[in-house]
Parts: sequence; structure tokens; C-alpha cells
Amino acid sequence: MKRKAVIWLCVLLAIAGCAPSFDNDEEIIEENQDDTNQETAIIPSYNVKEEEYKVILPYKVSKARGVIVDQIANRLDIGEFEEGLRRHSKQTFDPDKFYFQEGQKIDEDTVLTWIEELNPEIEEGAKKEVYRNNPRYLSHILEQDYLQKTGENTVELGGMSIGIALKSNYRFQTEKGGPYYYEDISKKEMLSEGKKIAQQILERVRGMEDMPNVPIMIALYREEERNALVPGEFVAKTSVSANSSSIGDWESIDEENVLFPSDDAKENYSEESDRMKTFEQDVAEYFPNYTGVIGKGFYIDDELKKLRIEIPIEFQGKAEVVGFTQYVYGLAMETFENYYDLEINIKSNQRQESLITRDAGEDEPKVHIYQ
Repeated sequence: MKRKAVIWLCVLLAIAGCAPSFDNDEEIIEENQDDTNQETAIIPSYNVKEEEYKVILPYKVSKARGVIVDQIANRLDIGEFEEGLRRHSKQTFDPDKFYFQEGQKIDEDTVLTWIEELNPEIEEGAKKEVYRNNPRYLSHILEQDYLQKTGENTVELGGMSIGIALKSNYRFQTEKGGPYYYEDISKKEMLSEGKKIAQQILERVRGMEDMPNVPIMIALYREEERNALVPGEFVAKTSVSANSSSIGDWESIDEENVLFPSDDAKENYSEESDRMKTFEQDVAEYFPNYTGVIGKGFYIDDELKKLRIEIPIEFQGKAEVVGFTQYVYGLAMETFENYYDLEINIKSNQRQESLITRDAGEDEPKVHIYQ
């Protein structure tokens, strides 16, 4: 009972800590390039995490909303592309000084036009070799805006991040209704072409009407294959100063999303692979009819930063859910070190049953059992 009480206390404290305080929200004026076009907005007084960006309200959706779904085949890539671009933006646009807003400059028609123009043009009816030798490297262009205070009650665009999604595997047809062909694109080739595309996109952005001269961060993202169980990763980024239309040096990014269990994990991340194997064996001892444990690790510079685990299992009642969650909680304490974020999702029939989380540096996980 003492352990259970501690668990529920952690849950209540977490909820209380995230509760919004609307009384202290700050009303500001959002200024656009056209001084006559001003809008009243609100900066919330609360934030989910200190290191995250605050979002100005009312929330503005992207001018190219929905385009990404048709341009990137793997939905896991979509999430990583969007979240990762925001993560990398923090080094250029400090969350303590900037506010996040979805892209308001590059609209749907512009994105689609640029994608077509920046990919090779292939005549209809061309032979297979022509397609293979002229792959469509560019999948999508993602804009994120970062607003900055210009006075006590005003904000304006202070910076922009542009994510460029590039293929690792090119799928094509030589005729409508015909078979699909696949061609791998090496990382070296993708980087070379991606940097050329980035320069052209930068020039186009700088030439847009009503586009203020603000710093722009550009990042290249390498997609995974369309049926992969983990997303791809960012591979390079660069920052361009205000008023500049030329890209200088690029900074390499060493990130990787790893699936557990997998040959890649066993060969390159043996320590975490062994821990996951031990964890899975211990789960099987408690509940032999489960269908397997799936882990997804996110690495930066070969160091594990976050581990997500999913346990699909069938339960016959709420008591089983509580008992199993308590057991997994103990296993997590014993098995996984606390220098990385940990998230364990326990599911049945596509329904979330319970959630166990622990931020890096914390001693004990937090638990939530869904009703």
C-alpha cells in the first residue's frame, strides 16, 4: 500500500504541476511585415517543460497544413521530422527568448510547386534507367516560425527554421498501374543533393514578398523506408544570418533511432540490447501469453537519450492491469538506468491500459493507470 500511495502521489503532483494558470496570461500584439496588419494574441503563463517553447494563442496552424501527410510515406517520419526540427531550433532560437508558431509564410501551393521544381523533371514514358538515374530526392519542406518580443506588448517574426525531408529509398513507376521499382539512395549522395536543394530554397525564401530579413536555420532529414518500424533522423544543419542568402558551413548531426530487438541493436548497441532481452524475459515469466516487447531507442552521438517500450498484452480485468503495471514498474527500476528518458506503454486491443514514465535524472518513474 505504501508503494501504491507513493505512485499515486507522483501522478497527482505531476498533474498539479502541469495545470495552467490563466490568471497570469500575457496579452500582446503580433506585428506582421505590413504595419497595418496587427493581431491581438496571448502568451500563456505556463509551460509543459521549461526547455520547451511557449506557443502564442490563439494557435495558428501552418499555411501548408496537411501537405506533409501526402509527401512523406512513413507516419513515424512525420512525427520525428516535426519534433526534431523544433528540437534542433533550440540551439539557434532560445526557448527563453522566442515563441513557437507553425509556418505562416510558405503556403500549400508554394510547397507543392517548389517540390516539383526542385526535383528532376522526367518525361512521361521514360525508361526505367532514366528514373533510376534521376531520383526525386526531395519529399517535403517544413517551415517553423519563431517569434520574438519587440516591446513590452508586441512580438514579431524573429527567426525561421526550415526542415528539408530527403529520401533514402526512391519508389517509382514507369507507367500508371504498372509495378513499383525501388532504388536506394546513399547517405553521401543524399547529403550532396540535399545541400544544393537547401541553397535554392533559401534563395526562394529570401525572395518572397513581405519576408523579413531574419536568421534562418536549415536542417536536412533522412527518411526511413516507408514500412520501417522506426523513423529516420536529421543528418546536417546550418544557420544563416539575417540578410544573407548564402549557406556557409554545415554541421553534421549524429542521431539514430534504433529498434529493439533487431540485428542493428544487437551489433551496435549490445548493452541496451541485452537489457531489453532481460526485461522481455522477466515480463514473460509474469505473463507468458503476451505477444512481445518492442523498444525504440533514440541516440545522439551514440548515447541513448530516450527509450520507448510498448508491451501489447490481453487482460481479463482491471486487477490484472494494476498487478501487471506494478510488476513492470519494479522491473523498470531494476533494469534500466536513469541517464535517459524512459517511457513504457502497456496496451491491449489498441487501448492504452497504463503508462510508466521517467525523465532522465529522476530516481523513480511516474505511473498512470487509465480508467
